[in-house]
Amino acid sequence: MIAAPSLQTAHRRIRERFGDDAVILSTRSVTRRHELGLGQDRGVEVTVQPPGSGPSRGRSWQARPVAVSDAAGIPDELMREIDRIETLVERVAADYERGRNDEAWLSRDAVAGPLLACGVSTAVVRRLLARCAATLGHAPRDAGEFRGWLTTQLRASNCGWDGFYGCHCFLGDSGCGRSDLVLAAASRLQALGRKTLVMAALPSDPGHVHRLQEAAGVGGYDAAVVNEARHLTEAEPHFAGYDAVLVELPRLDDPAMALGGALHAWLAPHTGFHRHLVVAADRDPADQSDLPGAVRDWNCDWVAFSRLDRTTRPGKLLDLLETVPLAVSLVGRDPLHGGDLAVGASAALAALMVPTAAPAAGRLDRGVLR
Repeated sequence: MIAAPSLQTAHRRIRERFGDDAVILSTRSVTRRHELGLGQDRGVEVTVQPPGSGPSRGRSWQARPVAVSDAAGIPDELMREIDRIETLVERVAADYERGRNDEAWLSRDAVAGPLLACGVSTAVVRRLLARCAATLGHAPRDAGEFRGWLTTQLRASNCGWDGFYGCHCFLGDSGCGRSDLVLAAASRLQALGRKTLVMAALPSDPGHVHRLQEAAGVGGYDAAVVNEARHLTEAEPHFAGYDAVLVELPRLDDPAMALGGALHAWLAPHTGFHRHLVVAADRDPADQSDLPGAVRDWNCDWVAFSRLDRTTRPGKLLDLLETVPLAVSLVGRDPLHGGDLAVGASAALAALMVPTAAPAAGRLDRGVLR
């Protein structure tokens, strides 16, 4: 008896072991459970009569037909068709298994492997590789070639601090780190000689007001607190006296951020403000499905990444940019505690998301950020 995963393989093994004159007595399909796994394997078992053995009862046929008549070409064509079908079935089965183990298969690829290790999801990796191949005319040969292509695709401000002026509003979920981002940006701008104002709009925590006052005293910039939405319009004429105005809005689920409320009615149609959605890099994009709605509701035109120091998988930000396709304005790595705050740059973002080496472990020793 010969066991094999397919009839084609069984025929090949029979010919290798017994030659072309072996006689096949019976064939049956079998299914066996994995000994240690939770799946099963399908195959065939073929009973064979070796050449020279005595006759056996029951139906039998040779492993390969012997030409005995003018119509001998028909069995050969039939055998080739069987071989073709068996090959096709094996290819489909291999594709199916590869699909089931898609991430394991991609992880061995020179380009996809580093992306998966950096936190990019399998679905996004496949989409990005397809786009890259369509642009280049061929599949990317290595991570460096893919990184170069990604640099041309990632939208960012690319202006450095020299181009950071005007009025900017920052909004985001609770704990996304927008306060640290705003205060660090204000200190940087003031240090560059720009007259800067930080305004807290409708803060719900008195402790935040005290923190703003202390930070403004250290950074040398002006600070203001607006406790009622109707005063926002009254404050606008004063913005003209500053090179940069940074407005921190309440968290997205705060009652003051209700759609159609006074704060929303003031900002949403306002064309004079840059609107930055602040997103914490240490959160799973799959758990932030409400962000596209926030982008639409508040007419955001930028996304700012915070808490990059707290993630070991910055590549997952590519997943987020698939659902929130905005240009990147700022990238923060715990800027108030010795980390860095940088203006978004396409090349730096591509290097971050497709690293040349394994990303460093994130720091988890800081307190919770507002």
